[in-house]
Amino acid sequence: MAEDGDRGLLFLKAFFAFLAAFIFVYVLRELRSIFIPFFIALFLYFLLDGAVRRLLRWKIPKAIVLIGVLVAIFVCLYLFGLLVFTGASSFITKFPAYSEKMTTLLKGVLAGLKLPIIDVQRYISGIDWDQILNPAQITSLVSGTLGNFTNFIGNLLLVLLLLMFMLGERVPMAVRVSQVLSVERANEFTGMVAAINSRVRHYLLIKTLISLATAGLAALILLVGRVDFVIFTALLVFLLNFIPTFGSLVSTAFPILLTFLKFGFCLRLLLVGAGLMVMQFVIGNVVEPQVMGRSLNLSPIVVLLSLIFWGWLWGVIGMFLAVPVTSAVKIVLESVPALRPLAAAMSGE
Repeated sequence: MAEDGDRGLLFLKAFFAFLAAFIFVYVLRELRSIFIPFFIALFLYFLLDGAVRRLLRWKIPKAIVLIGVLVAIFVCLYLFGLLVFTGASSFITKFPAYSEKMTTLLKGVLAGLKLPIIDVQRYISGIDWDQILNPAQITSLVSGTLGNFTNFIGNLLLVLLLLMFMLGERVPMAVRVSQVLSVERANEFTGMVAAINSRVRHYLLIKTLISLATAGLAALILLVGRVDFVIFTALLVFLLNFIPTFGSLVSTAFPILLTFLKFGFCLRLLLVGAGLMVMQFVIGNVVEPQVMGRSLNLSPIVVLLSLIFWGWLWGVIGMFLAVPVTSAVKIVLESVPALRPLAAAMSGE
């Protein structure tokens, strides 16, 4: 009887844990317009907190430090938005010529396949590729994306406001929480917060520098190859480099496709493609592991699953936040003895 009671209690615990997880995920998805700015502000806090504290130790007034940080962030975002607008405008202006070449290419490829299945042939013959690859539709899609980005820039006011309150706290929240805990629990909580702060800050800083270097090298290769949309592609490389594996594949395939559509199959295409692929391979498999070290220590399958989950939950922004959020979750699991097996399963070792 006692064994049956233990099983029933275990079943209830599992059921309520699953129910709590379901509700938590549902809330995160439904209130993403609130949680996304909060998480962005939180990661900016991790990135800037060390520099702010260092400036405060130099006896610089806190108000001047906070204003300087917010102005610097605003200027960086303004310049970034200006580059996005310039690159997207150039893309919209020049894309119709590429659309015509792409339409001709796809028609030729599908005609050359000569698939034996009658239904497949009938379906392919009924597709209006001119309508699907209509320049007006493609450019409106890009314009719509730019509009969404502009709305996101507007939401950054909320991000900056949250960041200002986080950086301007007289006593950090982690310290206030630890004051109401026992000494042992307070030490564990403080260590967990310090580990999250250190690992996420190190990851974001190194990833940003590596992404800048990758985008710069990609722009240099495209300039030498005289490929169009250099600014737009460099921005794409910089942003997508924050998404493991998939980001590198997309940011490499896009300029190679542009080169092929403009110049056809030639030596220039081989050189540009080889340059981009070698650059991505060296940076992703040699430079980044050496510089990044074991700061996150996540299994590749965990990274893949986190990209799928957070991409479903919050879209593209979720894919950018997937790795640092998953790393923070792993640190929290490591601090709870009963959940350490899950943390070990997430580990890359």
